[in-house]
Amino acid sequence: MKKILIYGDSNVWGDNFLTGQRIPDEKQWVNILRKDLGPNYLIFQEGLPARLAGNDEKEKKHKNGKDSFLAIFRTNAPLDILVIALGTNDLQIKYNKSSESIINDLLWYTNIIKESFADLEDRQKYFVNNRLPQIYYLLPPNFDYQNNAKDVLNAESEQKRQEIIKYFQKNVANSIIVDNLPLFNDGIHLNYEGHQKVADIVKEVLVSNEK
Repeated sequence: MKKILIYGDSNVWGDNFLTGQRIPDEKQWVNILRKDLGPNYLIFQEGLPARLAGNDEKEKKHKNGKDSFLAIFRTNAPLDILVIALGTNDLQIKYNKSSESIINDLLWYTNIIKESFADLEDRQKYFVNNRLPQIYYLLPPNFDYQNNAKDVLNAESEQKRQEIIKYFQKNVANSIIVDNLPLFNDGIHLNYEGHQKVADIVKEVLVSNEK
């Protein structure tokens, strides 16, 4: 059985921001993926609303992605596949982060896994058959910065998103691009159709890489 950890934000968690509630389990893309991949895969869903790739949240520090990552990784280890699905919240106007800073925060996850692997005790305990997990980056999806999400994200946020995508396309293997996805009316969170589409895309990538 292959074990997958999906570490992400509210779109991994399944947030319907307009109601303030979580969408039904069966509508969340992680659970759709779990069903579609079948019994040979075990998926750990680790999504948190408003989670950052970096550690830029000063008040609600539980949202800082780096701070909680290693504990969650080790809790679910050993893993065959790690999916990092972060970056959207870092693009918010209030954080004023550059695309370079966000890229570096995303790459940190690969680097910290490699550091852990280099530790012989960690390697024996937390890694499958003495090897690194496959690491995938699910890059920030589209958002409606012109209308419904304009108080949170703006045109500069979108420009930075495109710069992040371009960098990962060119430099990082196993980068998954999701775009033109249907959203709830808040302009940020995936609606039910959007969750289905992400599940389909991620499944196709994972299965194709198994061949």
